[in-house]
Amino acid sequence: MGSVEKVIVDTDCGVDDAMALMLALSSKRARVVAITCVFGNTPLDNVCNNVKRVLVVCDKKEIPIYRGSGCALIPKVIRKDSAYHGGDGLGTFAHEFSTGDLPESDVPAPMALIQLTKEQPGEITLIAIGPLTNLALAHRIDPQFTKRLKSLVVMGGNYKGLGNVTETAEFNFHSDPEAAHIVLGEALCPVKLVPWETCLEFNLSFATYDRLVQVATAKGSFYKRITGIMKELAKSRSRTFCTDCDLSAVAATLYPECIRKSLVTPLVVECNGTYTRAITVLLNHVKSLKDHGRCDVQIITELDVDFLNQLRYQMLQDEPIRL
Repeated sequence: MGSVEKVIVDTDCGVDDAMALMLALSSKRARVVAITCVFGNTPLDNVCNNVKRVLVVCDKKEIPIYRGSGCALIPKVIRKDSAYHGGDGLGTFAHEFSTGDLPESDVPAPMALIQLTKEQPGEITLIAIGPLTNLALAHRIDPQFTKRLKSLVVMGGNYKGLGNVTETAEFNFHSDPEAAHIVLGEALCPVKLVPWETCLEFNLSFATYDRLVQVATAKGSFYKRITGIMKELAKSRSRTFCTDCDLSAVAATLYPECIRKSLVTPLVVECNGTYTRAITVLLNHVKSLKDHGRCDVQIITELDVDFLNQLRYQMLQDEPIRL
């Protein structure tokens, strides 16, 4: 068993975010010290309430919740597709699950990130599974913020030019390219990136999904209810699998043995372009890294699907994950 990680999860809590939170909250390897909320899959009010619902289902009501940004650094009109998450972020079934009247802190999420890292320098791993707006704001307010992180793990972007919201852009980065450009280029801590293509290639098969929805626990019932929309959408796209991208980012953080292959390179996120806004551009071809001053990022390119499946199954049980 690995050591216990102090973790903050920054989330735009939709369906796969809820699955990722369940994994973090069910793992003996994690102590979730806070959850920060950001717009993305669903409006910010829904995000905060969905986080509360996950905490109630997982019986982790004591974890503080911080409300963050409700829009991008430079808001633009973005095509919203609610098909994956439903209008409420949880497959249209959010109303069936209690928020427990859990409180939210009065401290804005970017300020909470700054304060928590000051109180626990070098101890916290930040897992960002939504747009990176909160992180960019914290970094601009306090340029030493990321230096106090133990590490940063991000779900977002791409490394082969394949997108899921446009032809070339992944959703989280497309929601706020400027924030992604800032954070991925200027972070002062070790950074891992779980990109879209990796999640697409190392996925959740329908056969495994059908096994998961048979788990007869409170978490299993929650999982089954909110994820039905995910499978139906995948079938409509002639796929035989689902993608739970954010869960892969949490798994890569807490269970690095599930990482089979990665590459290390600086990168930039394109903030302009008629067809390529938010595409991730790798700079591994540049001979002199000092020329652009971008930080190195470890991009996860291959995952152990069998290991991920064990995590998915065990996180739905009443007992903590044994792996």
